[in-house]
Amino acid sequence: MRVFEVTIAKDRTPKQTTLHWPEWWGDVAPRVDVVAYQDDGLETEGAICVCDNSTWDEIAAHNDKAIAELDEATANAKGRAWRPQIEKITDEMAVIGVVAKAVRGEKLSKGDLAVIDPEDSTPGITKSPLFDVQRIAVDRGYVLGSRRVAPL
Repeated sequence: MRVFEVTIAKDRTPKQTTLHWPEWWGDVAPRVDVVAYQDDGLETEGAICVCDNSTWDEIAAHNDKAIAELDEATANAKGRAWRPQIEKITDEMAVIGVVAKAVRGEKLSKGDLAVIDPEDSTPGITKSPLFDVQRIAVDRGYVLGSRRVAPL
């Protein structure tokens, strides 16, 4: 597996954004997984991608300045900046119950506190997964420098 960033030129108007990928990108796009985008209004945008080694060899042969291979730490730092963890409600009724108790001035139990603790596994409030390019790549079928092929 290889991890890299593509720098994509973009034109932005109030109604539309047009991305300009490298001209040859269509040849490899079906074999590349884009796992994170940068989108901060600049004239360019980054995209973190993963692919198998043979696809990487084809990409690298273009010697395109828009492509930069990334190590795992750099990919994770960029991915975490572009896709930060957020808190999510996984059990709305449990959270509402705890909030109602707090508003009434009732003492919250350990179970109540667990519901509103995003670090606790109790349903209520949790965090989205931390961006991890290795985990994402494995989830998408990449293993040990290659791409796992699904059985026919």
